[in-house]
Amino acid sequence: MRKNSFIIIFNLILLLALPSILLTVNINKEELSKKIVPKKLATSFIKTVNNIEEPKEKSEEIIKEEKDEQPEVIEENTTEIYNDNITNNVEETAIPMVEQKNDILRTYTGKMSFYSANCVGCNGLTSTGTDISDGRLYYYDDTYGNLRIIAAGTEIKKWSVVRLKNTSLGTEVLAIVLDRGGSIGEGKTYLIDMLTNKQENKSGIEKNIIVEVLRDGK
Repeated sequence: MRKNSFIIIFNLILLLALPSILLTVNINKEELSKKIVPKKLATSFIKTVNNIEEPKEKSEEIIKEEKDEQPEVIEENTTEIYNDNITNNVEETAIPMVEQKNDILRTYTGKMSFYSANCVGCNGLTSTGTDISDGRLYYYDDTYGNLRIIAAGTEIKKWSVVRLKNTSLGTEVLAIVLDRGGSIGEGKTYLIDMLTNKQENKSGIEKNIIVEVLRDGK
């Protein structure tokens, strides 16, 4: 009887205390969920945001670096090419213009005739001793190259280099004075006499020939 009465009393106490125990447990669970769950959610949200933002920041940095590098290379190369083009154009155009303005020492205008190595009174040699008996018409100069052989008056020194204009041989002919002639010179019948040969067979008189002295001889 005592055991049964004790069990009955214990069960009554347990029944009375059970609601309060359950209420306490629920309260503790709610508090724990409030403390733990927000932290997990916040942590996962922060990680997600970081994962999204980090690649964007890296890609923007890479794009900026590429953009900063490319224009510098293009601008430098373009500038060098442009500067190179300007320098070349100045050298090509300026130098010939200066030479053309300053290379004429004197100018003469008159008639031109032709003679050959076997003409009357000729012996196959010019007055400078150049052999023309083989039919040659040109003399080689280290500076001017092949020059046509002509005779001129004493106003133009022997070995002088001249430029002839308005001839039948072309607009301009470079020549060298290697010979003299009795009727050749300024104020005489002909201003100059040009050497010819059988193959070329030039003859007659050409008028209004311009003789520009480029280099005085000796």
